[in-house]
Amino acid sequence: MNLLHVCCAPDLVSTVVKREELTQSELFFYNPNIFSGEEFLRRYDALRKVCEKMALDLPEQDHFPEDFSDILDSFGTEHEGGTRCTKCIELRLRKTACLAKSIGASSFSTTLLASPRKSIAQITLIGDKLAAEFDIEFISGNFRAERDKSRDLLKGVYRQNYCGCLPSKNEAIRNREINDLRDRERLDKDFKRFVDLWNFRGNVIPRSRIHLEEISDLKRIIAIVKPSALFDDIRDPELEDRRWLKTGSYNCRIIREKE
Repeated sequence: MNLLHVCCAPDLVSTVVKREELTQSELFFYNPNIFSGEEFLRRYDALRKVCEKMALDLPEQDHFPEDFSDILDSFGTEHEGGTRCTKCIELRLRKTACLAKSIGASSFSTTLLASPRKSIAQITLIGDKLAAEFDIEFISGNFRAERDKSRDLLKGVYRQNYCGCLPSKNEAIRNREINDLRDRERLDKDFKRFVDLWNFRGNVIPRSRIHLEEISDLKRIIAIVKPSALFDDIRDPELEDRRWLKTGSYNCRIIREKE
């Protein structure tokens, strides 16, 4: 039996889509880093919804924010990806390995291996070290599934926009503000007559609202506005048979029916 540490609903879906055998795992939602208690419950509820869709058993789990307090106090000023993150991953995987050993599991793993924000190599290094310490196997690999394969399971499910802790939330907010300002200035400079399209940032944008014929210009404006999807309501022949509009810096999903 494998004990699978689960960090969030989207990464669980990606993990089991990519590695179907892990659906047989016992799930362990241990994430004391999450700020705040309300956010913890929101993520747990999202996880419960996808577990119901996939017929997976999800045990109840408390928050335990005090487990993360020493790490937060010592490394709270570091940027995302630094020592705080390393310590946080080790905290969660150590708890998982310890529990796995105590319940007689033969292995443990984590859905963090599906996270685009995390280093697979770093997680594997930590997991392998704990595997040796607890004399138990750590299952590693790339658990990042294609988005199309996960979309239906995540429909209507809350998806967080920061990793978990308060510093990561604040950093994510700052980065979004910086990116918003940069892209708004680019839109005003390069496509002044399309500044109203800024309202579609993060939302579905109809192709008919973008009065540009050249696909190169379309890609440029999509890369700036960053909509959640491009609705091909005019059946643009340039978009035929495409599921994604890849701009180099931003990949935008193409849909044919309004969501």
